[in-house]
Amino acid sequence: MRVRMPLVMVTAGLALAGCGSSGSNEATPLSATSVAVTTAASPTAPAHAAERIGADADGKDVSLAVGQGLIVTLEANPTTGYAWQVGQLDQNVVKQNGSPDYEQDPNPDGKVGVGGKSVLNFVAAAPGSTTLSLSYMRAWEQGVEPAKRFTVNVTVR
Repeated sequence: MRVRMPLVMVTAGLALAGCGSSGSNEATPLSATSVAVTTAASPTAPAHAAERIGADADGKDVSLAVGQGLIVTLEANPTTGYAWQVGQLDQNVVKQNGSPDYEQDPNPDGKVGVGGKSVLNFVAAAPGSTTLSLSYMRAWEQGVEPAKRFTVNVTVR
């Protein structure tokens, strides 16, 4: 019922709008798109732009405001079976926002197995401090040290 109610309201609004007059003998046509656009809530701009960090931030401190994003971009190559995995992180302070994305490096020659970058998104959830620790490893290999590690100390104010 929740999904159908907005549709019923838009349809009813369109029907009523078609019945009104604009001072002339012709009704002004409305489309569902124009009604939806005018009734949709406009998003508010974030107070702080997302903090973007890469491998050079390893071992450093990062300060964020509540609600601010943290985007971590690290070299990766999923064709090898390796992927960046979140290890240590207090999800009450900083939450992972979705699954990691992968951006392949340019490949003008069409070669197979070209590497790229893994992009992990986080958002500051509440004031506090936490360590974000990532490991570059194969999920199926147990008891094997990660090929790479990445750690930042995050303070949310």
